[in-house]
Amino acid sequence: MKNISKFIVLCAIIGSFQSCDTVHLDPNSTLEPDVVNSTDNLIRLVNGIQKRWSTERSGIIYNRTHLSGLNTGELRLLNPGNLAENEILLGGDNINGNNDILNAIWTNGMLSRKEATTILDAADNAADDPATANSLKAYALFYRALVHGTLIQYFERLPLAIEDDAPFVDRAAVLQSAIADLEEAVSYVEAGLSTEVVAGVFDSVDLENSVYALLARFNLMAGNNNAAVAAADAVDLSVSSVWEFDAAIPNPLAFWFGSQNVTQAKDFTFGLPSSLLPDQNDERIPFYISADDPNAPSPNYQVLGFFDDNLEEIPVYLPGEILLIKAEAYARNNDLSNAVDALNQVLTKTAATDAFGLGANLPEYTGALTQQAILEEVYKNRRIELYLTGLALEDSRRFGRPGPGDANPERNRNFYPYPNAERDNNMNTPANPSS
Repeated sequence: MKNISKFIVLCAIIGSFQSCDTVHLDPNSTLEPDVVNSTDNLIRLVNGIQKRWSTERSGIIYNRTHLSGLNTGELRLLNPGNLAENEILLGGDNINGNNDILNAIWTNGMLSRKEATTILDAADNAADDPATANSLKAYALFYRALVHGTLIQYFERLPLAIEDDAPFVDRAAVLQSAIADLEEAVSYVEAGLSTEVVAGVFDSVDLENSVYALLARFNLMAGNNNAAVAAADAVDLSVSSVWEFDAAIPNPLAFWFGSQNVTQAKDFTFGLPSSLLPDQNDERIPFYISADDPNAPSPNYQVLGFFDDNLEEIPVYLPGEILLIKAEAYARNNDLSNAVDALNQVLTKTAATDAFGLGANLPEYTGALTQQAILEEVYKNRRIELYLTGLALEDSRRFGRPGPGDANPERNRNFYPYPNAERDNNMNTPANPSS
């Protein structure tokens, strides 16, 4: 397996890159021909997008986790001197466009999107054969869709065009764009990926299964339930697709949780209300969270799972997410028998039968065979199974859980203000959402 730290050596080869610890092009610069006309350099650009996405406190994984986790009660703040995190925790009007977390996820998302589009535009001219060009496009389409489908979970609208004063489009258009990119990527993947490209990119992300997993995720978010099930069925649940780290470039969540100076697990509830608390025998609880003395007045809860060691890999998606996508989509289509079958696969899954050792090991569902009851159970299991994946805010809204202004709110905002990094440079930036 290729080591991500090799990127530091690779970037030194390309003098036109902005620095030797990132793999990106300045989106406002004129792209140098030796970058966009070189297959090797476009492969390095793919690797740079992965690094920008998955590493460091400014990266998207750290910031999506904290936007969602502090909003929905997955995390507690250890030190309110971390001002950006404290504002996200307080929610409401305490957050504005100056927030560092909002600016970081937006800026790095837009840079990743720009780099992916650069690869798409340059692939045909840079590659010696169509298979190589299409393989480069497949990776670029995957990452561009990942950016759009992730950012739209936190912001009401996004600009899709890369131009001055780009217009913002609504959620439906953003999700459709992400889905279209992934469907195009599927055509390239199914035609067969170039060995040259596959050998050059960081190999921890399994592209084929990850493309289908995102298709399932974003179709579910868009309300395309049949398409979500079809994509989920195409995912091989035995395959692990991960963001990989090493000593030089550590797991950013593990690094900052380990600092004991920013955030940690809030408790054993996973941000769920008292009516939906996890079963005390649920084996996902000790997988994800520990406490030095659970019976103490204020236990010291600590994050485990994929976030307790600097070398720990973070899944691109979890097998349990794919099963729960099917359960939810079936339930929303009122196909309750298939919904329960998919849900039971999550409930009865054991550590030995899951690709990541994540199992609930619980009895099958015995609740009411109604759409409402099954969807409530699906929501509960999504919050437990998908802890700290950044999906909790999206799930809370989609399932109609109480939000700002409601009694007993379970989230402190619905969407976030647009970062000043965008507003200061785009006259078409919309008004901020009220909550």
